[in-house]
This record gives sequence, C-alpha cells and structure tokens, in this order.
Amino acid sequence: MFSTRANFASSFVLLVSAGVLFGCAGPPEPPKVAEQPPPPAQSEASTPSQQPNVVQLTPPKAEEVQAAVTRIFKGAVVIDEGRKPSFLVGDFNGDVSQDLAVIIKPAEGKLSELNQEFPNWIAREPLGEVLPKPRLLAASGPSPDAAAGQTIRFEQGDVLFAIIHGSGPVGWRDPDATQTHLLREVVGDNLRVLPRADVLKAYKGTRPFPTVYGDLIQETLIGQSGFIHFKGGVYGWYDRKNYKPEIVPMAGHAPVRAMR
Repeated sequence: MFSTRANFASSFVLLVSAGVLFGCAGPPEPPKVAEQPPPPAQSEASTPSQQPNVVQLTPPKAEEVQAAVTRIFKGAVVIDEGRKPSFLVGDFNGDVSQDLAVIIKPAEGKLSELNQEFPNWIAREPLGEVLPKPRLLAASGPSPDAAAGQTIRFEQGDVLFAIIHGSGPVGWRDPDATQTHLLREVVGDNLRVLPRADVLKAYKGTRPFPTVYGDLIQETLIGQSGFIHFKGGVYGWYDRKNYKPEIVPMAGHAPVRAMR
C-alpha cells in the first residue's frame, strides 16, 4: 500500500509540474505574418518610372477619331481638319489608359446643342483661369457655380480642344469612354505630346512648376511656350510667365512635383 501511495504522489507531482510548465508557456503563438508597409504618402514626389505603362495601341485612324467625336458630341461639332495635327493621343490624366485630344469647331446651326445646360462634358477656359483678371471683374461677385450647369457660352467661331479620356486597355476607342473635357481658347501652335516619363528631364530646374499627373500637350500660346496639363479633376494651362503655384489634391494618382 505504501508503494501505491508513493506512486500516486509521484504521479501527482509530475502532473502539477507539467501544468506549471504549460501554464508559464501559455498557448502556442499563431504563425507571424510579415507586416505590410504603409502606402506611400500622396504628398511624396514620385518618379515616372514608378508608374505602370500604358498599353501600346496602334496609331489612330481618321475614321476612329471621327467615331469618338460623334459618340460624344452627336454631330454638334466638326473636327478642324485645317489644323496639323488635328488630334493627339497620350495618357493625359495619368490613369494608364490612352486618351484622345482633338481640335474641333461648332457645327453650323448646332450651337444650342453645344450650349446645353447639362452636357456630357466638362467645359473650361484654362487660359482665362491663369491670366490676371482686371480688378473690377474680380470684385464683381463670386465665380459661377459649375455644379449648377454649364457656365461657358460657346460661339460659332470658337476653336476648341476636346480631351476624351480612355477606359481600360483600349483607351478612348472603348465605346464606354465618354468622359470628356471641352477646353476653350487654348488651341495654339507647335502642338506635340511630352510623355510624363520625360517631364523631369525636359523641365529640370524650371520654377515655378505645377504638379503633373499625366502626359503634357505642349504648344505655343499667347506668345508663350507652355502646356495643357491635368491638374486633379480639370485641365489647366501652364507657362512660366503667368503660372501661379496652387495645391490641388488628387487621390489615386502619383504626381511629378516641382522640378529640382
């Protein structure tokens, strides 16, 4: 009997010891997952090489450009064939989908359609937004509310820039690509596209300089060498003489900031 009690005592001590050991160790830890780094701050400058590449598409054909213009404007405008070039392609808003910029004019007898209150495009006057305004005009009252409807009144003699944003890998050729910006009084001479990847090199040391989200449409306008650029929701005009720095946040796009 003594042996049985001794064995029982021994077993009890072992069980208690094991409990203490396991209690100290605690439950097994789950496997560790590598911590993901936080996304880069939107305010940090990024280089063009860090951005995905736009899908390379075949050069546009005239009939394809006409089809895109008809899709948006339903016959209210005509392409200005007298301009060479009359259209350009590039990723102007930096969303990795090819866009189309085409020079157009109001079609005869179609001004009412172009001047509709709530059109399928965003109408702006980038040059007028940059040039200094007379003090009397600036003090005449608040700017019109664009959300209330189209505030620009087009005229028969206007020469306009329509920028049709692309959708997906086929870009502006996609039948669903309808987001369009219609720009007045900003068509100049010597039109060409500067890819975003070349902006840092081309404008190194240039100050002041805007935030750049996509490819630039370079041209000569009002005697100044400059460019049309997407600036976070709308398009603006830049030339070194008239540009005033501004801060426009734009989610989802990594910008190229002022040149060093």
